[in-house]
Amino acid sequence: MLSYDQYFVAISTTVVCIFGFAFNGFALFLLVRLPELKNSFGYMCTSHIFADLGLMCCFLFWGVPMTLTKSVLSASDLGKMVAGISILFWEVSIYSHVFVALNRFCAIYMPIRYTHIFTKSTTFTLIVVSWILAIAHVSPFIVPGCGIHYTTDSYLWLYDETACSQWIATWMDFYLSCFWIIIIAILDVLNLIKIVSMWRNLSTVTVSGKRKRREIMFFAQAFCQNILFAICNFGFHWAGFWFSDPIAVFLVNTLFWGFIHAADGFILLAFNIGMHKRKVVANLNELFGGNARVASASHHSGILTSKKASEPDTTTIARISQYVK
Repeated sequence: MLSYDQYFVAISTTVVCIFGFAFNGFALFLLVRLPELKNSFGYMCTSHIFADLGLMCCFLFWGVPMTLTKSVLSASDLGKMVAGISILFWEVSIYSHVFVALNRFCAIYMPIRYTHIFTKSTTFTLIVVSWILAIAHVSPFIVPGCGIHYTTDSYLWLYDETACSQWIATWMDFYLSCFWIIIIAILDVLNLIKIVSMWRNLSTVTVSGKRKRREIMFFAQAFCQNILFAICNFGFHWAGFWFSDPIAVFLVNTLFWGFIHAADGFILLAFNIGMHKRKVVANLNELFGGNARVASASHHSGILTSKKASEPDTTTIARISQYVK
């Protein structure tokens, strides 16, 4: 007979994964359909979304069945392989955030050279590099006695109690993730400083309120994602020291890990959908074959209409707006 903890863990994980599939799936749909997101930023976000969806699959199609059945397969070689793939998706997300932050940094500090730096080939090279680095990160798991698996008694993804596994958990997972999160934070802060400086140096005619809001939205998106990943990194490795209740540890460790990957799609939608509302509605109408309309679309159409023709093309802000969407 299933225990209350099994029901709670299975249901909560399933709910998070369903929302994760919905938000990330919709975000992927928009990334593929909107021309404004067919750029370096959009391509990197697409790679990131695939990693999010991959982790949702590991949680829903492996973690939940193992929770309900308490199968010994969870600690088998197959179970360790699935857990290793979960870590791979985490690492892809981290490196994707690093390259997106670098993308924004170059667009803001080197707007004239940006298109020569972030060409399509460079962008896809960075995407491939993010996956190669992630694969290299989990490659030690092929060594016997070195791995991670989902535990059916505590409902956590835990590293094995071996010297090899614990070294990977401490140095390659926790500290390396902390390092990259700090790098992302530094780049984001430098971006914000530059943006504020440009606002002060340029006239209010040149820098519209819409453009300011757009730059703030990009910073807010990066800030929210980085904060969530930082909390998750600490929670995954330290939740057992903070709480004694197994369910509390599960919430901070496992469920929050799934939550941030589910929230990635939501954050991308929340901070980008408003800038392309009319085209989003048009794509939804085409997708569902209906004639739905947003009542306020015409009222807000001015927000969605580009004014590049009436604004100076040579300003740094204009270039940033063109390259970073």
